[in-house]
Amino acid sequence: MGRSAPRPWLWVTLLALVAAMIPLAAMEGGEPAVAQAAIASPVPPALEPAPVPDVAEIVPDQPASEKPPAPKKTTTPAVVWRDSRAVGTPNAGSLVNGVRLPASGVGYYTYNPATQQPPGGPDRTWGTARLVREVIDLGRWWARTYPKQPPLGIGDLSRPSGGAFHGPVVGHQSHQNGLDVDIRLVRRDGARAQVDPSQAVVDRLVSRGASLVLIGPNLDLRGPSGVVMPWPAHDDHLHVRFPG
Repeated sequence: MGRSAPRPWLWVTLLALVAAMIPLAAMEGGEPAVAQAAIASPVPPALEPAPVPDVAEIVPDQPASEKPPAPKKTTTPAVVWRDSRAVGTPNAGSLVNGVRLPASGVGYYTYNPATQQPPGGPDRTWGTARLVREVIDLGRWWARTYPKQPPLGIGDLSRPSGGAFHGPVVGHQSHQNGLDVDIRLVRRDGARAQVDPSQAVVDRLVSRGASLVLIGPNLDLRGPSGVVMPWPAHDDHLHVRFPG
């Protein structure tokens, strides 16, 4: 007896079962394909913050006219120091290796007694190293002590090699060996009536070892006997001598 042919309804049932099993096979691997694709997508990196400039680079806008000017420096020009020597006496002597006082410096300026105007003559501002140091030191002390006063006026010292003076200025019987200097008197400041700057200068010179300070006979100045002495024609300046 021969086999009978498969029934048509059996094929339809088999095809329906296969179709139903395909979605189940896709879900056995985990999450759906769409969800996996979303997880695999690259995450954009976080934005880096903008760099903050260094504090030193932050300069506020400022007009050039408002910038403070650079402070002015007042200094005494360089001095050519030498191992100088006073020879003889102030009234009859000479100067060896004299040192020249700069025309101006801290707290002082030089003037020419012939014209009473600055600066001092280049052939009249020489002295021993000791004398020049004392004048420069006096100017610095003056500037510190009386900052509102004008600078001290420094007249004649000595000639480059000492000796007698020649020219229109008369009355110098000394100043011949680099130990003498003339200093203009300063006026009493009205705001400081209780303080006499001229007396303060005399006291300073004496404390520094001046051996002679000549003052005018009409001046109310004082000092140690034998050092501070009244002398004619010295009402407008001090004549100061330091030992050699």
